[in-house]
Amino acid sequence: MKDTPLLPTKFLHLKHLTISLSAWTFSPNYDYFSLVSYLDASPLLEVFILAISQECIESESIFESCSHLRQMPEYRHEHLNSATISGFCSGKSLVELTCHIVENTTSLECLTLDTTHGDGRCSGNGSSLCSPASQSVLMESPRTLLAVRRYIEGKIPPGVKLNVVELCRLCTRCDALLR
Repeated sequence: MKDTPLLPTKFLHLKHLTISLSAWTFSPNYDYFSLVSYLDASPLLEVFILAISQECIESESIFESCSHLRQMPEYRHEHLNSATISGFCSGKSLVELTCHIVENTTSLECLTLDTTHGDGRCSGNGSSLCSPASQSVLMESPRTLLAVRRYIEGKIPPGVKLNVVELCRLCTRCDALLR
């Protein structure tokens, strides 16, 4: 499964779309940019959530690619006001999808990029320990944050709130102590 096929129909009344991708059902080389066809097929879409439960092991990182970012023919998403990508990483096709959303959504109010892959979240109960993050998440985290700064932050229009969920210092420190 390399690409999501273009959709022959439209979802004319769809307002909320959640797509969950996991390592068991999708290849690590999945082309996330192909999900633009779902956005384009949903003209009234207000909320888009992409949940990636596999760790980012995409073959082509944004930093390893010498090619330019791909773009789709201009299509304006006039109703999309909230987009969330959990499991965000520095994979080129995921950065391309995010840039497409930012550049082609006139009504976007909030973009949330969760880089933790569900790992390393603060315990939140006042304890000094956080759940440990996997080694690959710890290694990918700085690259992911650099990708957000380099390719996405500068494209965020005024009035759009960018939330980047990242590992806290305590999470990474606790992880080093537990290993």
